[in-house]
Amino acid sequence: MFYEKLVRDLEAHGFVINPYDPCVANKMIGGHQMTVCWHVDDLKVSHKDPMEITKFAVYLAGIYGDKLTVHRGKVHDYLGVDFDYSEPGKVKISMIKYLKGVIDEFPEQLPTKPAATPASDSLFKVRDEKDPTYRPLPEEKARQFHHTVAQLLFMSSRSRRDIQTAVAFLTTRVKKPDEDDWGKLRRCLSYLEGTKYMKLTLEVNDLRVIEWWVDASYTTHDDFKGHSGGMMSLGKGATTSASNKQKINVGSSTEGEIVGTHDFLGKIMWAKYFIEAQGYTVDQNIVYQDNQATLRLMTNGRLSSTKRTKHIHARYFLVKDYIERGEIKAVHCPAEGMWADVLNKPKQGASFRRDRSHLMNVPTDFDNEVERSRTHHKLLAFEKEGTQDAPAKPRTVLKGALPVQHRRSVLGRPRIGAPHRSPNMRRGLNPRPRDIRPIPGVMAESERVRTKVRMGRGRARGRGARPAQQ
Repeated sequence: MFYEKLVRDLEAHGFVINPYDPCVANKMIGGHQMTVCWHVDDLKVSHKDPMEITKFAVYLAGIYGDKLTVHRGKVHDYLGVDFDYSEPGKVKISMIKYLKGVIDEFPEQLPTKPAATPASDSLFKVRDEKDPTYRPLPEEKARQFHHTVAQLLFMSSRSRRDIQTAVAFLTTRVKKPDEDDWGKLRRCLSYLEGTKYMKLTLEVNDLRVIEWWVDASYTTHDDFKGHSGGMMSLGKGATTSASNKQKINVGSSTEGEIVGTHDFLGKIMWAKYFIEAQGYTVDQNIVYQDNQATLRLMTNGRLSSTKRTKHIHARYFLVKDYIERGEIKAVHCPAEGMWADVLNKPKQGASFRRDRSHLMNVPTDFDNEVERSRTHHKLLAFEKEGTQDAPAKPRTVLKGALPVQHRRSVLGRPRIGAPHRSPNMRRGLNPRPRDIRPIPGVMAESERVRTKVRMGRGRARGRGARPAQQ
């Protein structure tokens, strides 16, 4: 298997695999850490000294030969996700070109005036099938609905966290969508069209302090289940976030908050362990909670339990155990400071813009045209070419490497605008230009040099090659 071969080659060079992500490896060189992250055979390498990266690339070229290519620079892309490191101390993550393809592929014309929010207050309302006004979507339209929702799901978990609540609901409707659901999808796309150039901007203040905001809404869905939302930040912008329908029914908002915290507990602890395995010391792992009764259950356990809450012991005692061991610190925050509130209900107006500004690290009064003027020119190159792909990016080819072939999208179909790939192309007999295949990007410290390495797997290629953990 290619993954096992790559790991052996990295370990032979002195790298240590992070036990909490099997596709991240580290090595100390000259007093500074070199980090390698990869997805199948696409590597992202960072180190303070660019010469050390060159040496590492030469080492890999000696193993994998002609098909290894290297890309350096401040702007990188991977599977339609663009990473812009041009501003010191920041990484801007966007999917402008991918979003344009989604909108262009949608079969209906979107409203001239973009929607101000991804969803209206009636997002979670579902029309009963026995209602005479219920209109299910025709089969072809239902397939288009499913496909577009899958595209938005791919995008929402990477660069557009502001649509996660709307997309979380739409994913529950893909089996039997109706005209109401189609309208909700159109509204979400209309909002995206009006904020096409918005980027998720991440900044790190202190890697020793992890902050989580976890919130939940009560009896939100038509089956009276709640909805959980949570986000993590290391400074500004949500490093990770999620919006999910709860799996069980609960009897009160307090219980719903406990279930929500329990739903995110695995992510909360994994993030701490991963950062520590990267060589950093985490002094505080803070979980903010805006419900006082929930906070008392989390910290006091049985002492704050009543007949109404004793059936949920397993959930809040697990959180309490982590708090007592000092691995989590539960802190109360006022409702107006609960930035994850936008991830469990459809918000409107100033309240939505305020929460979005913390989630995405964008101005409260975000302006799409102003943001376009600030966008790196490489991310807008495709607009000048119309439907054509952007010009080829500069790269270094070691030992006469061949151009890398286009990879199918994660949605199981060729990327929009990508021509059919013949068997000869897969064997490298008829190579396509490199600009059609995106190159990976992973956030790293701002002062480090970022380099992308693409390796042809040859005979080492196997179905068992594992992707990086999301």
